[in-house]
Amino acid sequence: METRAHHVLIGLFVVAAVICGALFSLWLNQSTRDQSYTQYEVLFHQGVSGLSEGNSVEYSGVRVGDVVSLRLDPEDPRNVVALIRVLSHIPVRQDTRARLALANITGSMSVQLHGGSPETPLLITDTDPPPRILADQSPLGALLSDSGELIGNVNTVLSRMEELLSEDNVASVEQILSNLERTTAQFARLGDAPSRVAAGMEEISREAAQALAELRSLSQHAGGIIHDHAEGLMLDARQVTASLARTAQGLETMLEENTGALESGLRGIQGMGPATVELRGTLSTLTRVLRRLEENPRAFLLGRDQIEEFAP
Repeated sequence: METRAHHVLIGLFVVAAVICGALFSLWLNQSTRDQSYTQYEVLFHQGVSGLSEGNSVEYSGVRVGDVVSLRLDPEDPRNVVALIRVLSHIPVRQDTRARLALANITGSMSVQLHGGSPETPLLITDTDPPPRILADQSPLGALLSDSGELIGNVNTVLSRMEELLSEDNVASVEQILSNLERTTAQFARLGDAPSRVAAGMEEISREAAQALAELRSLSQHAGGIIHDHAEGLMLDARQVTASLARTAQGLETMLEENTGALESGLRGIQGMGPATVELRGTLSTLTRVLRRLEENPRAFLLGRDQIEEFAP
C-alpha cells in the first residue's frame, strides 16, 4: 500500500511539472509576440559565411533582434542583402552601420549594429522596401571570405620554402656557415689588431683634419696678402707696360727717321767685304813671316838654309 502511494505522488509531480513548463512556454511565446519589431535591410559588400536565418542582431553587444532572411542583391550578385528585425524602441539612425561578428566558437556569425549619433535623424521605417543599413567590411568577414585565396597563398609559400630548403641549398648554407666560422676564428686570432688599426686610422683622420685646418688658414692668409698687395702689383705692372710702350714707340720713330742712313751704311759694309778678305790674307802672310823669323832669324835674313852638322 505504501509503495503504491509513492508511485501516485511521483506521477502527480511529473504531470504538474509538465503543465508548468507548458504554461511557461506559452507565456514566454506570448510575451515575445507582444513585442513590436521593425524590419531593416542590411547590404553587405562581401560574403556572409556563417550567417544564417535566426542568428542574432546585436547593438553595442546587446541582442535587439534577429536575422529574418538572406538573399543576393539582384543588381550585383557579389553583394548580400540581409533582412533583419529590430525591436521598435531601438533607435536606428541614418548613420548607423552594421558589420559581421563572430557569435561563438563554432563559426556562427551575428550582425553587429554600431554608430548612430543622437543628432542624426532616425531612419524612416514606414517604407517598402524597408530602410537599408550599409555594412562595413569587418576584418573577420574579409578573412573568412578570402580564406580560400589565403590558403592557396600559404600553400605557395610552403612549396617555395620546400624548394629553398632543398639538399643543394642546405649544403650551400652549411658551406656559408663553415666559411663564416673560419672567418670568425681568424678574427679571434688577430686579437686586438683590428682595434689598433682602428686607432691608427682615427689618429690619421685626426692629423688629416688638423692639416686641412692649417691649409685652410694658410690659404686664407695668402688670400689676404694677395688682396692687400694686388693693387700695388697691378699699378707697377701698368707702369712697366707703359714704359715698354714708350720705348718701343721711340725705337720705331728713330728707325723711321734714320732709314736712309742705315741703308747707306749697310751698302758700305757690303763693299768692305773684298777689302776685308785681302786684309785677312795679308795678316796671315805677315803672321807666317814673323813665325819664321822667330824660329830661325839667320836663315830668314841670309836667304839660305842651315847646314846640317856631320855626325861621325
